[in-house]
Amino acid sequence: MDIIVIAYTSPDSRTLSTTVAGVPVTVTATPVSYRFHWGDGTATTTTDPGAPYPNHTVYHDYTGTRSNVVITVTTTWEATFTPEGGTSQPVTGTITTTSSADPFDLVRTVTYLTDDAEEAQGH
Repeated sequence: MDIIVIAYTSPDSRTLSTTVAGVPVTVTATPVSYRFHWGDGTATTTTDPGAPYPNHTVYHDYTGTRSNVVITVTTTWEATFTPEGGTSQPVTGTITTTSSADPFDLVRTVTYLTDDAEEAQGH
């Protein structure tokens, strides 16, 4: 039994305004890659943040039921800084952040075809 789970995160840049040595500076961090940890010992690394159904691009195929699954995404960011009135410069290196979904259970659903409900309604 396979259970497909779709995952996605925001691809938006983050901006921070601060002051360095008395000069206002804007720092912009942009995500460049994502590592989705599926909670079963496997992971997927991609530059795609994914998308919701039906346009999903990042998903995992679990091979059975599980309890307390936690999907974690580690995002790698590159950044630039721009002093007020100056030009944008790259920040050396990258930063990573990690976010986790709430735990959930992967369950198997069983569908039964029955006409009991129809009979109860007099049909």
